[in-house]
Amino acid sequence: MEKKCPYCGSPIPAEASFCPHCAKSLNKRAQARPPRRLAWRLLPGLGLLLAAVLFAFAFYLYTRPKTYEGMGEITYAGSDGSYQLVLNHLLDHRYSPEPTLTANIGEEESYRTPCWLYVNESGTGADAADAFMEKVDSVKIEIQQPDGSLSPVRCSEPEPMDFNPEAALGTLVDFTRESPDLSRILWIISMKNGDTIRLGMDLSLYKVKIHNYSPENADLSDSQALQALIDQIAEEIDYRDAVNITLPAVTYTEPLILHGPSINLTGSESENGRTTFTAGIQMRDGASLISYLTGIDFKGDGTGVALSAAGRLWTKDCTFDGWKTALLVFGNVWANATDCSFTNNGIGIHYNSTDVSPSDSHFTGNIFTGNSTGVLLENVPAAELTLNFGQCLFENNGTDLDNQCQQPVDVSEALFR
Repeated sequence: MEKKCPYCGSPIPAEASFCPHCAKSLNKRAQARPPRRLAWRLLPGLGLLLAAVLFAFAFYLYTRPKTYEGMGEITYAGSDGSYQLVLNHLLDHRYSPEPTLTANIGEEESYRTPCWLYVNESGTGADAADAFMEKVDSVKIEIQQPDGSLSPVRCSEPEPMDFNPEAALGTLVDFTRESPDLSRILWIISMKNGDTIRLGMDLSLYKVKIHNYSPENADLSDSQALQALIDQIAEEIDYRDAVNITLPAVTYTEPLILHGPSINLTGSESENGRTTFTAGIQMRDGASLISYLTGIDFKGDGTGVALSAAGRLWTKDCTFDGWKTALLVFGNVWANATDCSFTNNGIGIHYNSTDVSPSDSHFTGNIFTGNSTGVLLENVPAAELTLNFGQCLFENNGTDLDNQCQQPVDVSEALFR
Protein backbone atom coordinates (compact mmCIF):
# COMPACT_ATOMS: atom_id res chain seq x y z
CA MET A 1 0.00 0.00 0.00
CA GLU A 2 1.30 3.49 -0.96
CA LYS A 3 2.15 5.63 2.01
CA LYS A 4 1.56 9.39 1.95
CA CYS A 5 2.92 12.17 4.07
CA PRO A 6 0.26 13.28 6.56
CA TYR A 7 1.48 16.88 6.24
CA CYS A 8 1.97 17.52 2.46
CA GLY A 9 0.25 14.52 0.91
CA SER A 10 3.26 13.51 -1.17
CA PRO A 11 4.00 9.81 -1.67
CA ILE A 12 6.76 8.53 0.65
CA PRO A 13 8.55 5.19 1.19
CA ALA A 14 6.80 2.90 3.69
CA GLU A 15 9.86 2.76 6.00
CA ALA A 16 10.49 6.56 5.93
CA SER A 17 10.82 8.32 9.28
CA PHE A 18 10.52 11.80 7.67
CA CYS A 19 8.97 13.21 4.51
CA PRO A 20 11.59 13.84 1.73
CA HIS A 21 9.29 16.54 0.34
CA CYS A 22 8.39 18.66 3.39
CA ALA A 23 11.06 17.30 5.78
CA LYS A 24 8.58 16.81 8.66
CA SER A 25 9.18 13.96 11.11
CA LEU A 26 6.80 11.07 10.79
CA ASN A 27 7.55 9.54 14.36
CA LYS A 28 5.07 10.26 17.23
CA ARG A 29 6.76 11.78 20.29
CA ALA A 30 5.37 12.17 23.77
CA GLN A 31 5.70 15.55 25.28
CA ALA A 32 8.20 15.52 28.11
CA ARG A 33 6.85 16.72 31.47
CA PRO A 34 8.87 17.59 34.52
CA PRO A 35 8.62 15.01 37.47
CA ARG A 36 6.07 15.69 40.18
CA ARG A 37 7.51 16.40 43.59
CA LEU A 38 5.73 16.03 46.95
CA ALA A 39 5.25 19.39 48.44
CA TRP A 40 7.70 19.78 51.34
CA ARG A 41 5.06 21.51 53.38
CA LEU A 42 3.08 18.21 53.61
CA LEU A 43 5.90 16.22 55.22
CA PRO A 44 5.55 17.57 58.81
CA GLY A 45 1.85 16.75 58.83
CA LEU A 46 2.44 13.24 57.58
CA GLY A 47 5.10 12.74 60.24
CA LEU A 48 2.74 13.82 62.99
CA LEU A 49 0.06 11.54 61.64
CA LEU A 50 2.44 8.57 61.62
CA ALA A 51 3.59 9.35 65.17
CA ALA A 52 -0.02 9.56 66.34
CA VAL A 53 -0.82 6.18 64.78
CA LEU A 54 2.24 4.59 66.39
CA PHE A 55 1.39 6.13 69.78
CA ALA A 56 -2.22 4.93 69.57
CA PHE A 57 -1.05 1.41 68.73
CA ALA A 58 1.46 1.39 71.57
CA PHE A 59 -1.20 2.70 73.98
CA TYR A 60 -3.55 -0.05 72.86
CA LEU A 61 -0.91 -2.71 73.42
CA TYR A 62 -0.15 -1.29 76.87
CA THR A 63 -3.72 -0.86 78.06
CA ARG A 64 -5.50 -3.81 76.47
CA PRO A 65 -6.50 -6.61 78.92
CA LYS A 66 -3.72 -9.14 79.43
CA THR A 67 -3.73 -12.79 80.43
CA TYR A 68 -1.04 -14.05 82.81
CA GLU A 69 -0.44 -17.80 83.08
CA GLY A 70 1.86 -19.80 85.34
CA MET A 71 2.30 -22.83 87.57
CA GLY A 72 2.92 -22.25 91.25
CA GLU A 73 4.02 -18.65 90.77
CA ILE A 74 3.23 -15.55 88.67
CA THR A 75 4.53 -11.98 88.71
CA TYR A 76 1.69 -9.56 87.98
CA ALA A 77 2.53 -6.01 86.88
CA GLY A 78 -0.02 -3.60 88.32
CA SER A 79 -0.31 0.14 87.84
CA ASP A 80 1.29 0.76 91.25
CA GLY A 81 3.99 -1.93 91.14
CA SER A 82 4.38 -5.65 90.65
CA TYR A 83 3.11 -8.52 92.77
CA GLN A 84 4.40 -12.05 93.28
CA LEU A 85 1.54 -14.56 93.52
CA VAL A 86 2.50 -17.91 95.08
CA LEU A 87 0.53 -21.14 95.53
CA ASN A 88 1.40 -23.85 98.05
CA HIS A 89 -0.31 -25.99 100.69
CA LEU A 90 1.82 -25.04 103.70
CA LEU A 91 1.34 -22.54 106.47
CA ASP A 92 3.73 -19.58 106.53
CA HIS A 93 5.51 -20.53 103.27
CA ARG A 94 4.69 -17.44 101.27
CA TYR A 95 7.94 -17.49 99.26
CA SER A 96 7.89 -21.18 98.25
CA PRO A 97 6.02 -21.81 94.96
CA GLU A 98 4.57 -25.30 94.66
CA PRO A 99 3.73 -26.12 91.03
CA THR A 100 3.01 -29.75 91.99
CA LEU A 101 1.58 -31.05 95.26
CA THR A 102 2.15 -34.78 95.75
CA ALA A 103 -0.25 -36.33 98.26
CA ASN A 104 0.07 -39.84 99.64
CA ILE A 105 -3.22 -41.73 99.79
CA GLY A 106 -3.62 -44.53 102.28
CA GLU A 107 -6.70 -46.23 103.75
CA GLU A 108 -8.64 -43.24 105.03
CA GLU A 109 -12.06 -42.63 103.51
CA SER A 110 -11.24 -39.10 102.44
CA TYR A 111 -8.44 -36.58 102.45
CA ARG A 112 -8.31 -32.81 102.63
CA THR A 113 -5.46 -30.39 102.07
CA PRO A 114 -5.47 -26.60 101.80
CA CYS A 115 -4.19 -24.66 98.81
CA TRP A 116 -3.06 -21.15 99.74
CA LEU A 117 -2.67 -18.04 97.62
CA TYR A 118 0.07 -15.76 98.98
CA VAL A 119 0.66 -12.27 97.56
CA ASN A 120 4.03 -10.55 98.03
CA GLU A 121 5.37 -7.22 96.86
CA SER A 122 7.94 -8.19 94.21
CA GLY A 123 10.61 -5.73 95.28
CA THR A 124 10.52 -6.17 99.05
CA GLY A 125 8.72 -9.48 99.63
CA ALA A 126 6.31 -7.76 102.00
CA ASP A 127 2.75 -9.02 102.38
CA ALA A 128 0.75 -7.22 99.67
CA ALA A 129 -2.52 -9.15 99.91
CA ASP A 130 -4.69 -6.17 100.87
CA ALA A 131 -3.39 -3.90 98.11
CA PHE A 132 -3.70 -6.64 95.50
CA MET A 133 -7.19 -7.76 96.51
CA GLU A 134 -8.48 -4.20 96.07
CA LYS A 135 -7.73 -4.63 92.35
CA VAL A 136 -9.49 -8.00 92.10
CA ASP A 137 -12.98 -8.32 90.68
CA SER A 138 -13.52 -12.06 91.27
CA VAL A 139 -11.68 -15.31 92.03
CA LYS A 140 -12.82 -18.80 91.18
CA ILE A 141 -11.30 -22.29 91.24
CA GLU A 142 -11.47 -24.66 88.29
CA ILE A 143 -10.50 -28.33 88.63
CA GLN A 144 -9.08 -29.79 85.45
CA GLN A 145 -9.39 -33.58 85.66
CA PRO A 146 -10.46 -36.54 83.52
CA ASP A 147 -14.21 -36.92 82.95
CA GLY A 148 -16.08 -39.79 84.53
CA SER A 149 -14.05 -40.12 87.74
CA LEU A 150 -15.72 -42.16 90.50
CA SER A 151 -14.52 -39.59 93.02
CA PRO A 152 -13.66 -36.24 91.42
CA VAL A 153 -11.39 -33.79 93.21
CA ARG A 154 -13.37 -30.91 94.71
CA CYS A 155 -12.45 -27.50 96.09
CA SER A 156 -14.23 -25.09 98.40
CA GLU A 157 -14.85 -21.50 97.36
CA PRO A 158 -11.66 -19.44 97.79
CA GLU A 159 -11.84 -17.17 100.81
CA PRO A 160 -9.70 -15.82 103.68
CA MET A 161 -9.27 -18.39 106.45
CA ASP A 162 -8.65 -17.61 110.09
CA PHE A 163 -6.08 -20.32 110.69
CA ASN A 164 -3.74 -18.89 108.05
CA PRO A 165 -3.96 -15.09 108.11
CA GLU A 166 -0.71 -14.90 106.11
CA ALA A 167 -2.52 -16.09 102.97
CA ALA A 168 -4.67 -13.78 100.87
CA LEU A 169 -7.09 -16.63 100.12
CA GLY A 170 -7.37 -20.35 100.67
CA THR A 171 -9.34 -23.27 99.30
CA LEU A 172 -9.83 -26.73 100.81
CA VAL A 173 -9.11 -29.55 98.37
CA ASP A 174 -10.99 -32.83 98.96
CA PHE A 175 -10.10 -36.16 97.34
CA THR A 176 -10.14 -39.90 97.96
CA ARG A 177 -8.24 -43.00 96.90
CA GLU A 178 -10.59 -43.21 93.88
CA SER A 179 -9.76 -39.69 92.68
CA PRO A 180 -7.70 -39.19 89.48
CA ASP A 181 -3.97 -39.71 89.83
CA LEU A 182 -3.31 -36.26 88.33
CA SER A 183 -5.50 -33.16 88.28
CA ARG A 184 -4.93 -29.42 88.16
CA ILE A 185 -6.19 -26.82 90.62
CA LEU A 186 -6.52 -23.66 88.53
CA TRP A 187 -7.04 -20.28 90.18
CA ILE A 188 -8.75 -17.86 87.78
CA ILE A 189 -8.39 -14.30 89.04
CA SER A 190 -10.29 -11.60 87.15
CA MET A 191 -8.92 -8.10 87.73
CA LYS A 192 -11.00 -4.92 87.67
CA ASN A 193 -8.94 -3.59 84.74
CA GLY A 194 -9.89 -6.59 82.60
CA ASP A 195 -6.69 -8.60 83.11
CA THR A 196 -6.96 -12.32 83.83
CA ILE A 197 -4.54 -14.38 85.95
CA ARG A 198 -4.56 -18.17 85.52
CA LEU A 199 -2.38 -19.68 88.23
CA GLY A 200 -2.23 -23.47 88.57
CA MET A 201 -1.03 -26.20 90.89
CA ASP A 202 -1.00 -29.87 89.87
CA LEU A 203 -2.31 -32.40 92.39
CA SER A 204 -0.50 -35.72 92.05
CA LEU A 205 -1.87 -38.60 94.12
CA TYR A 206 0.39 -41.46 95.14
CA LYS A 207 -1.78 -44.37 96.19
CA VAL A 208 0.29 -46.15 98.76
CA LYS A 209 0.56 -49.89 99.15
CA ILE A 210 -0.99 -51.40 102.27
CA HIS A 211 0.92 -54.00 104.30
CA ASN A 212 -0.92 -55.97 107.01
CA TYR A 213 0.67 -57.90 109.88
CA SER A 214 -0.88 -59.88 112.72
CA PRO A 215 0.05 -62.84 114.93
CA GLU A 216 -1.03 -65.05 112.04
CA ASN A 217 1.82 -63.96 109.74
CA ALA A 218 4.39 -62.34 112.08
CA ASP A 219 6.07 -62.87 115.44
CA LEU A 220 4.55 -60.23 117.76
CA SER A 221 5.01 -62.14 120.99
CA ASP A 222 7.23 -59.68 122.87
CA SER A 223 9.01 -56.33 122.62
CA GLN A 224 12.11 -57.67 120.88
CA ALA A 225 10.09 -59.51 118.23
CA LEU A 226 7.90 -56.46 117.60
CA GLN A 227 10.93 -54.14 117.33
CA ALA A 228 12.63 -56.56 114.92
CA LEU A 229 9.56 -56.48 112.66
CA ILE A 230 9.44 -52.68 112.71
CA ASP A 231 13.15 -52.46 111.87
CA GLN A 232 12.63 -54.87 108.98
CA ILE A 233 9.68 -52.81 107.72
CA ALA A 234 11.80 -49.64 107.83
CA GLU A 235 14.44 -51.28 105.63
CA GLU A 236 12.20 -53.04 103.11
CA ILE A 237 9.05 -50.96 102.68
CA ASP A 238 8.71 -47.63 100.89
CA TYR A 239 8.39 -44.79 103.38
CA ARG A 240 5.20 -43.67 101.59
CA ASP A 241 3.43 -46.98 102.15
CA ALA A 242 1.10 -47.75 105.06
CA VAL A 243 1.62 -50.57 107.55
CA ASN A 244 -1.09 -52.08 109.75
CA ILE A 245 -0.04 -54.22 112.72
CA THR A 246 -2.71 -55.92 114.80
CA LEU A 247 -1.10 -56.64 118.16
CA PRO A 248 -1.98 -59.55 120.45
CA ALA A 249 -3.32 -58.89 123.93
CA VAL A 250 0.12 -59.09 125.59
CA THR A 251 2.23 -56.70 127.66
CA TYR A 252 5.28 -55.17 125.98
CA THR A 253 7.82 -54.34 128.67
CA GLU A 254 10.60 -52.67 126.66
CA PRO A 255 10.58 -49.32 124.84
CA LEU A 256 9.37 -49.48 121.25
CA ILE A 257 10.78 -47.20 118.53
CA LEU A 258 8.59 -46.48 115.50
CA HIS A 259 10.43 -45.35 112.37
CA GLY A 260 10.27 -45.74 108.61
CA PRO A 261 6.81 -45.63 107.00
CA SER A 262 3.69 -44.77 108.96
CA ILE A 263 2.68 -47.66 111.18
CA ASN A 264 -0.80 -48.21 112.55
CA LEU A 265 -0.85 -50.21 115.76
CA THR A 266 -4.17 -51.72 116.78
CA GLY A 267 -4.49 -53.47 120.13
CA SER A 268 -6.49 -56.58 121.00
CA GLU A 269 -8.43 -57.66 124.06
CA SER A 270 -8.67 -60.97 125.90
CA GLU A 271 -9.95 -62.13 129.25
CA ASN A 272 -6.61 -60.95 130.73
CA GLY A 273 -6.92 -57.41 129.39
CA ARG A 274 -5.82 -55.37 126.40
CA THR A 275 -2.53 -54.84 124.57
CA THR A 276 -0.33 -52.95 127.02
CA PHE A 277 2.94 -51.02 126.91
CA THR A 278 4.79 -50.39 130.19
CA ALA A 279 7.97 -48.76 128.82
CA GLY A 280 6.41 -46.45 126.27
CA ILE A 281 6.66 -45.84 122.53
CA GLN A 282 8.98 -43.38 120.80
CA MET A 283 7.80 -42.23 117.39
CA ARG A 284 10.49 -40.74 115.17
CA ASP A 285 9.98 -38.25 112.35
CA GLY A 286 9.94 -39.45 108.76
CA ALA A 287 6.55 -41.07 108.11
CA SER A 288 4.57 -39.26 105.45
CA LEU A 289 1.12 -40.46 106.57
CA ILE A 290 -0.56 -40.31 109.95
CA SER A 291 0.18 -43.23 112.26
CA TYR A 292 -2.87 -44.41 114.19
CA LEU A 293 -2.65 -46.07 117.60
CA THR A 294 -5.96 -47.65 118.60
CA GLY A 295 -7.15 -49.66 121.56
CA ILE A 296 -3.84 -49.75 123.49
CA ASP A 297 -3.17 -49.30 127.23
CA PHE A 298 -0.08 -47.44 128.48
CA LYS A 299 0.66 -48.20 132.14
CA GLY A 300 3.52 -46.36 133.85
CA ASP A 301 5.20 -46.10 137.23
CA GLY A 302 5.02 -42.33 137.59
CA THR A 303 8.09 -41.60 135.46
CA GLY A 304 8.94 -41.30 131.77
CA VAL A 305 6.87 -40.57 128.70
CA ALA A 306 4.24 -43.00 127.52
CA LEU A 307 4.15 -41.81 123.90
CA SER A 308 6.54 -39.26 122.40
CA ALA A 309 5.53 -38.16 118.92
CA ALA A 310 7.93 -36.59 116.44
CA GLY A 311 5.79 -37.79 113.51
CA ARG A 312 2.13 -37.36 112.58
CA LEU A 313 0.03 -39.31 115.03
CA TRP A 314 -3.55 -39.97 116.09
CA THR A 315 -4.42 -41.96 119.21
CA LYS A 316 -7.92 -43.40 119.56
CA ASP A 317 -9.46 -45.35 122.44
CA CYS A 318 -6.13 -45.53 124.31
CA THR A 319 -5.52 -45.24 128.05
CA PHE A 320 -2.55 -43.49 129.68
CA ASP A 321 -2.13 -44.07 133.40
CA GLY A 322 0.76 -43.22 135.72
CA TRP A 323 3.29 -41.33 133.57
CA LYS A 324 5.29 -38.15 134.05
CA THR A 325 4.00 -37.17 130.60
CA ALA A 326 1.42 -39.29 128.82
CA LEU A 327 1.46 -37.85 125.28
CA LEU A 328 4.32 -35.53 124.25
CA VAL A 329 4.03 -33.79 120.86
CA PHE A 330 7.26 -32.06 119.86
CA GLY A 331 9.29 -30.97 116.82
CA ASN A 332 7.64 -30.28 113.47
CA VAL A 333 4.62 -32.50 113.95
CA TRP A 334 0.88 -32.58 114.49
CA ALA A 335 -0.91 -35.12 116.67
CA ASN A 336 -4.48 -35.72 117.76
CA ALA A 337 -6.04 -37.71 120.58
CA THR A 338 -9.73 -38.65 120.67
CA ASP A 339 -11.76 -40.90 122.99
CA CYS A 340 -8.70 -41.56 125.18
CA SER A 341 -8.30 -41.66 128.96
CA PHE A 342 -5.51 -39.76 130.76
CA THR A 343 -5.39 -40.57 134.48
CA ASN A 344 -2.89 -39.97 137.29
CA ASN A 345 -0.20 -38.45 135.06
CA GLY A 346 2.02 -35.43 135.62
CA ILE A 347 0.84 -34.06 132.26
CA GLY A 348 -1.84 -35.67 130.12
CA ILE A 349 -1.13 -34.03 126.75
CA HIS A 350 1.91 -31.77 126.30
CA TYR A 351 1.92 -29.90 122.97
CA ASN A 352 5.22 -28.23 122.01
CA SER A 353 5.36 -28.30 118.21
CA THR A 354 6.25 -25.83 115.44
CA ASP A 355 6.08 -25.26 111.68
CA VAL A 356 3.63 -27.87 110.43
CA SER A 357 0.19 -27.92 108.84
CA PRO A 358 -2.55 -29.30 111.11
CA SER A 359 -4.18 -32.65 110.42
CA ASP A 360 -7.41 -32.02 112.31
CA SER A 361 -8.74 -29.81 115.10
CA HIS A 362 -10.51 -32.52 117.10
CA PHE A 363 -9.40 -33.56 120.59
CA THR A 364 -12.86 -34.73 121.52
CA GLY A 365 -14.19 -37.39 123.86
CA ASN A 366 -11.09 -37.56 126.10
CA ILE A 367 -11.14 -38.05 129.87
CA PHE A 368 -8.60 -36.19 132.03
CA THR A 369 -8.75 -37.23 135.69
CA GLY A 370 -6.26 -36.98 138.55
CA ASN A 371 -3.47 -35.39 136.48
CA SER A 372 -1.27 -32.56 137.74
CA THR A 373 -2.04 -30.88 134.40
CA GLY A 374 -4.62 -32.27 132.03
CA VAL A 375 -3.49 -30.44 128.88
CA LEU A 376 -0.41 -28.21 128.48
CA LEU A 377 -0.33 -26.12 125.31
CA GLU A 378 3.19 -24.72 125.27
CA ASN A 379 3.37 -24.18 121.52
CA VAL A 380 0.87 -25.14 118.80
CA PRO A 381 1.96 -24.49 115.18
CA ALA A 382 -1.47 -23.52 113.80
CA ALA A 383 -1.84 -20.42 115.93
CA GLU A 384 -5.27 -19.45 114.54
CA LEU A 385 -6.82 -22.95 114.58
CA THR A 386 -9.40 -23.56 117.30
CA LEU A 387 -8.78 -26.87 119.07
CA ASN A 388 -12.04 -28.65 119.78
CA PHE A 389 -12.26 -30.32 123.22
CA GLY A 390 -15.94 -31.14 122.91
CA GLN A 391 -17.32 -34.02 125.04
CA CYS A 392 -14.12 -34.06 127.13
CA LEU A 393 -14.24 -34.60 130.90
CA PHE A 394 -11.81 -32.68 133.15
CA GLU A 395 -12.02 -33.94 136.75
CA ASN A 396 -9.76 -33.67 139.82
CA ASN A 397 -6.77 -32.28 137.92
CA GLY A 398 -4.38 -29.77 139.48
CA THR A 399 -4.77 -27.70 136.31
CA ASP A 400 -7.26 -28.71 133.68
CA LEU A 401 -5.87 -26.77 130.70
CA ASP A 402 -2.67 -24.69 130.85
CA ASN A 403 -2.87 -22.63 127.66
CA GLN A 404 0.55 -20.94 127.71
CA CYS A 405 0.55 -20.03 124.01
CA GLN A 406 -3.01 -18.62 124.10
CA GLN A 407 -4.18 -21.09 121.48
CA PRO A 408 -7.86 -20.72 120.53
CA VAL A 409 -9.75 -23.59 122.16
CA ASP A 410 -13.38 -24.62 122.23
CA VAL A 411 -14.40 -26.10 125.59
CA SER A 412 -18.04 -25.11 125.35
CA GLU A 413 -19.13 -28.75 125.26
CA ALA A 414 -16.53 -30.01 127.74
CA LEU A 415 -17.42 -30.97 131.32
CA PHE A 416 -15.36 -29.64 134.25
CA ARG A 417 -15.71 -31.09 137.74
